[in-house]
Amino acid sequence: MTPDFTLEELAKTRNWIVFGKALSAALDDPACHGFDDASQMLAHVAQLRGVDPSSLRNPLSAVNWMKQNAAEALVEENPKLAMTGVLTLSQISILSSDLAENLIPKFFRGEVSRRQLQVALRNAEAKQGGRGVAANERVKRAIEFEEEVFRFLASNLESLELGDDVEIVRSGRDALVPSDFTVMRDGEAVAAIECKSHRNKKHRRYLLETLGMAALLTKDHRTAILIVPDSWGGTTEELAKLAEKLHLSSVRIAVFAQDGASEERFRFLIV
Repeated sequence: MTPDFTLEELAKTRNWIVFGKALSAALDDPACHGFDDASQMLAHVAQLRGVDPSSLRNPLSAVNWMKQNAAEALVEENPKLAMTGVLTLSQISILSSDLAENLIPKFFRGEVSRRQLQVALRNAEAKQGGRGVAANERVKRAIEFEEEVFRFLASNLESLELGDDVEIVRSGRDALVPSDFTVMRDGEAVAAIECKSHRNKKHRRYLLETLGMAALLTKDHRTAILIVPDSWGGTTEELAKLAEKLHLSSVRIAVFAQDGASEERFRFLIV
C-alpha cells in the first residue's frame, strides 16, 4: 500500500498534533515506509527533524491520550494548543480521574493555563504521598503574584506610562519567547510584561538570566517591562544597575507591592 505522505513531508510538519497523528499512523505500518520495525522508522524521522528519537515520544503520548480523552480537540488540530499542557493533563489523570475530568474541558477551552495545570499536578502528587509540596507552593505563589499584578494594571493603566490609549491582555501561549502579559495599542503590541515573584535566592546568575529573557522580549516588542515584588528588597537596585551596565535601554524594571495604598503599589526604578 502506498502511504499518503513521505517521511520527509512528515518531518517538516510543525503542528505537533498533525505530526503526532501522522507519526502514530505511520508507526502502525512501518513496512509501508520501507522499514522492518517501528523503532527503525522512529529513528529515521528523528534524524530528519534533527532531534533525539526519545523526544518524539512526547507528541505520540499526547496524541494517544487525546484519542481517549479529547477526541474533538484532536480533530480540530489547533496549532496553539500546548503539548506540555496535554502531557500534564495525562499525568493528572493517572493520579486523579475526577480532577482530570474537571480540568480537561477547561484546558481545551483555554480557561486553564499550563502553570495552573502544574499547580494541580503538584496538589495531586501531594495527596498521593506528600511529594512536591514545596514546589507547589512556589508555583501557587507565582500565579497569585501574576494575577494580582494583572488586576492592578488593568485598573491602573496610567501606571505603565505608555499613554491612555492602551490595554493589557494575557499573552498567548505559542510565542517563541513567552511573556505573562502584553500591552496593546490599536491592535498592535507595544510592550511585553514579565512577572517574577518572591524568591529567597537571587544570585547574580539568576538576575542575569532574568534580564537576558527580558532582552529577548524586546526583539518583538519595543519595550519589555520586568515586574518584581517589593520583597526583593535591595536586589531590585542591583537588577536595575545590571540592566544599565548591559545597555538594556528597552528593558524597564518595576517594583510591585502586594500590600499598601493603591498609589504606592507600582513604581518604575530609575538608575
